[in-house]
Amino acid sequence: MPAILKKSFLFHYNPTINSDKVFNVFVIDNEDGTFSVISEYGRSGTKLNVKSLIENCSLSLAESRFSAKINEKVYHPRTPYSHTLNPSTSPTYKKLIIEAKSYSVTSESAKVLDFKPAENLSPSKKESGEQTGNEIDKKPSKKIGVLNLSQLAALEI
Repeated sequence: MPAILKKSFLFHYNPTINSDKVFNVFVIDNEDGTFSVISEYGRSGTKLNVKSLIENCSLSLAESRFSAKINEKVYHPRTPYSHTLNPSTSPTYKKLIIEAKSYSVTSESAKVLDFKPAENLSPSKKESGEQTGNEIDKKPSKKIGVLNLSQLAALEI
């Protein structure tokens, strides 16, 4: 199932020239090792036109096309667009998010990882001065946090 890697929602509003535009652009992972860039554009409040900017390409090429299109819209001399966080008018965003929710079979609940203390590294001394390494402090393990295993890859080590 395709997934959105990057997204940008842009708009331009200027009542003096009757301009009320929306432009959205997405980097889509096709899950076969290729990526696509899709744009949506039109007047706000209407059905947006969906156009593929590039299909089945490498990630670096898709990201460069994504960035170029955003820069083209944001730095346009007559109608500069502004960023927004409102995906409500985007048919592509709604479609891929709904598919992603229906695709996930069950969400795995968070599991508590029980980190046990390391063995006592300094060997203890007997009365005779002889050292033994098999005596370990018997402390109960301490639960230090909750991790969602599906997001474990996002942790920095």
